[in-house]
Amino acid sequence: MTNSATNKTYFNKDLQLEIKFTRTIKAILGNQFIYKDNIEDLENGTDFLLLGMQPFKIGVRLRRHKYFLSFPNEFTIRWKRPSGVLTEIHKIMQGKVDYILYGFVSEDESQIIKYFIGNLEVFRNTDVEPIIKPNYPLDSWLAIYKITQFPDTFIEKMYP
Repeated sequence: MTNSATNKTYFNKDLQLEIKFTRTIKAILGNQFIYKDNIEDLENGTDFLLLGMQPFKIGVRLRRHKYFLSFPNEFTIRWKRPSGVLTEIHKIMQGKVDYILYGFVSEDESQIIKYFIGNLEVFRNTDVEPIIKPNYPLDSWLAIYKITQFPDTFIEKMYP
């Protein structure tokens, strides 16, 4: 298989993983960003609400279980591609994405076993230097970050 065909195969496998967990991802995000307001409920009959919410964008990355076993407290962001096309880090630094949901799936890929929601405004305003390593197959380079390198305000939600 050519390098391009191999890269497309990996991309499709990753995309299928996100599609498989779409309902779960929506539930996680809803539980984080939609809340119950008891005063609104008592005074106006409104049970759940979003008040004055501006639209925001969330990047999602699910990793397979083998990565959880070796790197449970790290996350990666695509740093560079040989083609020079803009990668996730460029889009994040340009402010095109507001949050990241980064998680790991179980070995049988039946559930998300660990995740965090990170505030990318906090990410952009830090001077954390990642470790840059080539991805395999070499379709890109990845920036590797440790969650503990960031201020506590970076993590909006962590499970478990």
